[in-house]
Amino acid sequence: MVEELDKRSHKLALVVDDSVMQCKVLSVLLEEEGYRVYTANDGIRGVDMYIKYQPDLVLMDINMPRMDGYEATRQIKSLSKGNLAPLIFITSIDTELAYIESIEAGGDGILVRPFSPEVFKAKIKSIQRISDLYAQVKMLQQSQQKDAELAEQLMSGVIEARNFGLDRIGIVKKAATLFSGDIQLTAQSPNGDVNVLLGDFTGHGLRSSIGAIPLSETFRVMTKKGFSLFEIITQINTQLFHLLPSDLFLAATFVHVSSQDKTVYIFNAGLPDCYIFSANGQIKQRIRSTHPPMGVLEYLLAESKLEIYSVQPKDHVVLVSDGIIEARNKKGEMYGEKRFEQAALKGVKKANLAEVIIEDVNEFSQNIPQEDDMSLIDIPCCDWQGQVYNNYQSRSDTLSALDVLSQTGPAWEWHLKLTGEKLAKINPIPMAMNQLQNIEGSGEHWQSLYTILTELYVNALDHGVLNLDSSIKDCAEGFADYFRKREERLELLLEGFVELSFYYYYSHSTNGHISIKIKDSGKGFSYADYVNPPLSKQAPILSGRGINLVLQLCDSLEYSDKGTTVEAKYAWA
Repeated sequence: MVEELDKRSHKLALVVDDSVMQCKVLSVLLEEEGYRVYTANDGIRGVDMYIKYQPDLVLMDINMPRMDGYEATRQIKSLSKGNLAPLIFITSIDTELAYIESIEAGGDGILVRPFSPEVFKAKIKSIQRISDLYAQVKMLQQSQQKDAELAEQLMSGVIEARNFGLDRIGIVKKAATLFSGDIQLTAQSPNGDVNVLLGDFTGHGLRSSIGAIPLSETFRVMTKKGFSLFEIITQINTQLFHLLPSDLFLAATFVHVSSQDKTVYIFNAGLPDCYIFSANGQIKQRIRSTHPPMGVLEYLLAESKLEIYSVQPKDHVVLVSDGIIEARNKKGEMYGEKRFEQAALKGVKKANLAEVIIEDVNEFSQNIPQEDDMSLIDIPCCDWQGQVYNNYQSRSDTLSALDVLSQTGPAWEWHLKLTGEKLAKINPIPMAMNQLQNIEGSGEHWQSLYTILTELYVNALDHGVLNLDSSIKDCAEGFADYFRKREERLELLLEGFVELSFYYYYSHSTNGHISIKIKDSGKGFSYADYVNPPLSKQAPILSGRGINLVLQLCDSLEYSDKGTTVEAKYAWA
């Protein structure tokens, strides 16, 4: 910046006066102050020379032939928009009207003859000091603009471009300034479920987005590793609390969509209500905020929990930021929830909810300048796991080879046993998958193994240790009751265990296979009907689907010890 200012040390001045003598006198005084001086003897010539030389200072007479000083000043000021080129009227007219017209024409000052050289130089220094300060402010603004553009490229190209499912999830964002404080994140869990986050940092602009990178990395990495949505929320809250200044926090809504279970999990922390719309646009659920924004408290409130809802395949979950609900029109009226809900009804029926709502907000606002960032996310509830399970192909022909490998002993094995209250506090799935990834790396088997491990562990904990009856989930409404009882029993859990074991067998000819063995402290269950269901029980029901899914993904599944031990074998074919 200093170098830029030094380049201005040899400034240019333009003197516009029909008196040749006055031009000479003023030129001498200006040159003594370090200026290079150009002169013009009428207004038209003065405008032409301003365009040609772009001087740093203009001295303007009032009464001149062809074009007077007022008109020449108006034209010069219209040509110098965005720049402060000081213009001072030098005149012998000492009237109040002349002073007013000079200022209204765009002049930055007036100096009435006669005046001493000292007064003239003092006036020039004063006006130039203001001009230099203006130049510094402008350079700072340009620097901030470049920073904002860089940050916007980072947000658009690195953070939001990595979102999952952009061909199906409707996302709209309108920034109030170049850089939005809103953030939309989507990521897929190893089992095919989808996590979505709509966040709104305090305020808007560049400052409001400093937490975007740690937020997005935490959200994506933890989702990819298979952590539960509540664990991700807890980590994000802690991270933002320690990273951000006290006046900067994140209002956010988190959603986990499991199309396999026909269930969504929602946590609203400070954003407007989010909605579950049916296929015909009716509101099935309106989920209000139940928690302060992320980063306000060091720990989540003790009663914090995910809201759980059963959904149908054609349902939609819709998230909005307050920039939409609080948009105003010329009368100062707020767009509000009712207008939003009416527009959403039309949008769902037209199958373009996001566009319909934004058009409705724009029509309501009547081109009033936007006060806040606007964001909306429209999430369909169906077929998120289809791609994962369609990747599976039967490898039954390798099963015999697996039995041979089992007799040679594992290449490596890994064990973890959780007991009592640790079962309520520790999620062993990401730990186990991280161990597997560290040794064998991730790949096409990652999602299938995650699903197998998750289903078997959850069965061992829920049905074995907690003694929950899966038939509660036979109706859609029973899901919430099931998870309520689960939370209650976990809080009181002091006894029991679940033991996980991985055994990896390897050979050059078959690549190898992995055996997942899980044992629990429960009483066991009648597993025969789940492993080989009779025709009468093959109708689609909401319980028991986990075992059926595991049967599709692995090469063999065997229960023993009255159902308290299960072993799944998966070929690395």
